[in-house]
Amino acid sequence: MTRVLVTGASGLLGANLVLGWLEKHEVTAVTHTIRLAHPMVAAQQADLSAPGEARRLFRNARPDTVIHCAAATDLEACERDPSTAFRLNAEMAEAVARAASDAGAGLVHISTDAVFDGQGGPYGEDDAPAPLNIYAQSKLAGEAAVQRAHPDALVLRTNFFGWNARPKVNLAEWFLEMLRAGREAPGFTDVLFSPLLVNDMVELVEKLLASKANGILHLPGKDCLSKYEFGRLLAEAFELDIQKVTPTDSRRSGLAARRPSRTCLDGSRAASILGEALPPIGESVRKFHQLGLSGHPARLRALIAA
Repeated sequence: MTRVLVTGASGLLGANLVLGWLEKHEVTAVTHTIRLAHPMVAAQQADLSAPGEARRLFRNARPDTVIHCAAATDLEACERDPSTAFRLNAEMAEAVARAASDAGAGLVHISTDAVFDGQGGPYGEDDAPAPLNIYAQSKLAGEAAVQRAHPDALVLRTNFFGWNARPKVNLAEWFLEMLRAGREAPGFTDVLFSPLLVNDMVELVEKLLASKANGILHLPGKDCLSKYEFGRLLAEAFELDIQKVTPTDSRRSGLAARRPSRTCLDGSRAASILGEALPPIGESVRKFHQLGLSGHPARLRALIAA
């Protein structure tokens, strides 16, 4: 079994990685303040932004591979507090990468499609980033820091959705929450992206590790669509009132952080490495629905210690 260390293990991707891999690998799940509890998982709490903490943790866990998911992801909070955004998204990423390199461990660093300005796309790996907000700037700085500290690292730019372990909703869960309450759920018609179901990402990351891929790689879903269209697909799959998903314009949102209007990624390089097509959005939404019916959200929540 491979020893895998997952940072940000209570987050959307981190918790799904832990649950998806706990029977295949020896998993060390690292969180900051949220405590995990599972008999097959070595749970650790650590502030990886503290000097020397990542090095100490890796020395004890002796991971073969590190999946670095921990980050500051609240765009509005990053805009209000840039120093914290850069500390968590760039400085912490560098500390984790350096510790992984010193420990002889492979590294997958999770980045974002938000590093682009949204004026083009679908964006390939060779397109020049132009981040519009503090979150994206700090994540781009993190990419560079990781590559300096761990030249063999795999840096994945992506945008994913799925079921959360904690009561912290992502876009898909927000749409469902609004629709199930019978409320209107506005969706941006002018913001396009290429979302990937987090459970598919868990499987694809494992395959990419086996392929020894490194450098910057885009890992999107196959399709580019608006957030309004995404909401309608969810409503249809979950048999909710599709008319409650209403079109709106992001410029009327009143949000402080500027958002790029089109962050669709070109995943052809990843598809070539994987030897398979990336998942289409219709299939992903149907799988998301089936996971909900199968008790997957409850299994995720059971990871969180009482």
